[in-house]
Amino acid sequence: MLVGDIVEYGARKHPDRIALRFEDRRIGYRELRDRSRRLANALLGVAAPGDRVAVLSANCTEYFDCYYGVPMAGMALTILNFRSHPDQVAALLRHSGAGVLIVAAEFADLVARIREEIPGVHTVVSIGGPVESATAWEEFVGGAEAVEPPVRPAADDTAWLVYTSGTTGTPKGVMLSHRNLLAGVTSSALQWDLPEDTVFLFCFPLCHVGGYVTLVNHLLGATVGFLRTYDNATFLRLVDEWQVTQTGLAPTMISFLLRDPALETSALTTLQAVGYGSAAIPAAVLREGLQRFGCDFYQGMGMTELAGNVLHLDAAAHRRAAAGETGLLMSAGKPMRLADIRVVDDEFADVAVGEIGEMVVRADQVTAGYWNDPQATEAAFTDGWFRTGDLVRQDDEGFVYIVDRKKDLIISGGENVASLTVEQALYRHSAVAEAAAIGVPDETWGEVVCAVVVPRAGVTVAAADIIAGCREHLAGFQVPRRVEFVDALPKNVTGKILKRELRERFSPAR
Repeated sequence: MLVGDIVEYGARKHPDRIALRFEDRRIGYRELRDRSRRLANALLGVAAPGDRVAVLSANCTEYFDCYYGVPMAGMALTILNFRSHPDQVAALLRHSGAGVLIVAAEFADLVARIREEIPGVHTVVSIGGPVESATAWEEFVGGAEAVEPPVRPAADDTAWLVYTSGTTGTPKGVMLSHRNLLAGVTSSALQWDLPEDTVFLFCFPLCHVGGYVTLVNHLLGATVGFLRTYDNATFLRLVDEWQVTQTGLAPTMISFLLRDPALETSALTTLQAVGYGSAAIPAAVLREGLQRFGCDFYQGMGMTELAGNVLHLDAAAHRRAAAGETGLLMSAGKPMRLADIRVVDDEFADVAVGEIGEMVVRADQVTAGYWNDPQATEAAFTDGWFRTGDLVRQDDEGFVYIVDRKKDLIISGGENVASLTVEQALYRHSAVAEAAAIGVPDETWGEVVCAVVVPRAGVTVAAADIIAGCREHLAGFQVPRRVEFVDALPKNVTGKILKRELRERFSPAR
């Protein structure tokens, strides 16, 4: 099965069922299949199988044509973050070798600025308006037929080329084949409870591997609604208006919703489940979410290189937690059905149950490697196992607990301090809206813990108060030595806090 087969199957099984809802538009499965075919056939007129086709756009219906249609043509959809700096966009276009750029008209000035820096881009297609030297989307696909493309890629051909968020350095191009994506999609389809009548509201930018969630829903015949950009008011309105049954949110989004007075007047009666991921969620936020939303919660943990999730904390585990086993709320779940994981030490030997080690993964959904970066690819694998960089422990029931990212572990005076442990304590303070814990250089201790805090609106709090609150819940070496107050934490498109940026900002001695 290939990526394009998801909409091919859907068009034959339920052609008139709504596949997409966006603003005032409804697109059925047959129409989505035909749109994807037209794009594939149009692309074959200007490029060849194996070429890279980049997309730079905020959420729009054409993005789904790209999701399915570019791989249908045997080409690799090169997904660019529309929030990137123009210099970064140019660098990634050159690195990927993309020959075709599909770009939203709102980025016309960006394209004009970098046009001379991307000589390899021979075709530009504009969505939603004019872009200099570009062919309008309607003109580009309008003359193409909605027939099955004359090529059929191999399962191991790259379908999506997704650049990492660069949270630990320069973005890398993750090659996700048809096999990788379908394995990730199938594993989630087996794991999640998604009936065919599901109406799923997708709240994240599509320029991220998290967009695979929409493929899972389409494989199962569900309706996917999505937003151009997320805001609380639109989310609450559409849940009621579209009778949304399931959605996915980042922990920060759940926190913001819980503080929004409009939540009290929203019905949300159709909402059956909320999935969350991209970062650990504070236990206090999750407990309040379970109570206020009145529906099931489940969690997924994955990464770009894994074409989706490999751990799943299901609704039953959340119900157990609500009944008193609150420690389960700290787990990222159990390994999913099609993923094999191990927890290993520095010598790559399995650690004992309950001990901390690095999580490594072996599965069909694991990327073959990084585009044009053999050194990074080699470093990412040991004996065929992908090294996630996540420090975890696994209990005797199989639940996996994320202790920290290897790169986020703080080593102060020879003691290992998990940033997540510190953050859980920070969130217990009533004045804290958001928080992150980082390590900053210190001449005496090597590193010390620095808490970066966003106070709740209208609340004044001193650093000493934050530190005193942490002392009630942490060992002495875990307590922050510094507290920095900010208006907002830097995040990527899925709400993950960019701790590298915080370390760069606050590491200089003061």
